Amino acid sequence: MNIAFVVFDYFPYGGLQRDMLAIAKVCRERLHRVTILARSWQGDIPDGETVELLPIGAGSNHSRDAAFAKVAAEKFCQYDLIVGFNKMPGLDVYYAADGCLAERYQGLKTILPRYRSKLAMERAVFQHQSNTRVLSIAPPQKALYQQHYATAEQRFIDLPPGIRRDRTLPENFAARRAALRAQCCIDEQTTMLLFVGSGFRTKGLDRAIRLLAGLDKTVQLFIVGEDKRGQFERLAKKQGVSARVHFIGGRDDVQDWLWSADLLVHLAYAENTGTVLLEAAIAGLPVLTTSVCGYAPYIIEAGMGAVVTIGETPPADAVFVQHAKALLAKPRADWRERSVSFARDADIYSLTEHAVDGIEETARQKGVL
Repeated sequence: MNIAFVVFDYFPYGGLQRDMLAIAKVCRERLHRVTILARSWQGDIPDGETVELLPIGAGSNHSRDAAFAKVAAEKFCQYDLIVGFNKMPGLDVYYAADGCLAERYQGLKTILPRYRSKLAMERAVFQHQSNTRVLSIAPPQKALYQQHYATAEQRFIDLPPGIRRDRTLPENFAARRAALRAQCCIDEQTTMLLFVGSGFRTKGLDRAIRLLAGLDKTVQLFIVGEDKRGQFERLAKKQGVSARVHFIGGRDDVQDWLWSADLLVHLAYAENTGTVLLEAAIAGLPVLTTSVCGYAPYIIEAGMGAVVTIGETPPADAVFVQHAKALLAKPRADWRERSVSFARDADIYSLTEHAVDGIEETARQKGVL
């Protein structure tokens, strides 16, 4: 089968992008041909991938998205199946890594061109009349799509998480932990907070910095991910913690940071899933997160941290500080013991295989496989 994967932009450290490449790899292992259609590509193209770039001219973000969707659609007739990783018309399958915009964009926002355009792209995928199948990775978001668009249940293909097993604790984790902490010039007695993510604003880096300001003055915060730093560096300075905030950039060795830290802080304002929550949980690292994250229930189930409920009234910074202190007070050995049980028993590894099963099922329904 000849399949097109369609994505607006590729950058090396995006969770959606990593999932796309993992799904493409399994497709190729099952002898399907995959071509990735993209507007832009940062970094090297991995071995085995076929990529066709469809550059789009300058303009607003929403106009460039619409223009790319139109240009990409002209290529769709060359393929047996179209799998989209962003919302746009003409898809056979959509990988639902983004949240429901109809829930977020209401009232006066819906009359502005940028919001109208984005909602139109979403509507093309989820409206009742569409035939697009949906690879669903977050039950709360699935419910919102059905609420706003009356999307039929049979169009959804529910997927488990797809966590990489190399995040689990290796036998030599203590040596690797000591080595990384030595590189960071911190000893075992110094508390190390970890933030992982390339969307600093939506993933709550501001909350993490204010949390740091409420903890002991020896605590350090390390930030793994790529995004604009300016406003957060200014916030750290305002909070008097600049010397304790360390921007590390995007990394390929995230697992070593998970093994080396003492608490993952992921205080997101919006998060469809939150893969890093589960990566931390199987790495023996306790998690402090918020209820907006799709995978937050797993943290409760595993007993691997605390989930702060986000309601109409935002929680005070003191709430995060209180939870962080309680989590840090527990022995690391206890967290590691819980982690081993969770990593062994939880069904959190098979997203890619189930996704390709869903793609093939859709192809059979369409009569192209």
